[in-house]
Amino acid sequence: MKKNTQKLKTKIKPQIAAKPPKRSCANCLKGIRLGITNDVLCRDKGIVSSDYCCSAHRFFVFDEYKKTDFPICADCEFFVFHPHEHIPAYGVCDLFSVRKCDGSVKKACSKFVRRKSNTA
Repeated sequence: MKKNTQKLKTKIKPQIAAKPPKRSCANCLKGIRLGITNDVLCRDKGIVSSDYCCSAHRFFVFDEYKKTDFPICADCEFFVFHPHEHIPAYGVCDLFSVRKCDGSVKKACSKFVRRKSNTA
């Protein structure tokens, strides 16, 4: 019985808890990195160094931001599809455009209304 518990202990090792990232203006929601230097343009404090942190800091994780579902033109009610042999989401925006484009690539505009699902 003792051997089994020792085997379990070796198999199941406690994982090291992931440390949260260091609070700085480089990972703050209110900061925008400047392309010229490593400085950050903060909405509240102005231009500050990237390792500076104020009391109004809000974490912004870019990986989570990329995972969120952005609406695309093909999902909009105003997007009119036109048949195309290679692109299934080819069409034109009924509100703004007369030029046909791939609706699965373009991000939706401010007038986006989600297309109603067809129920049969």
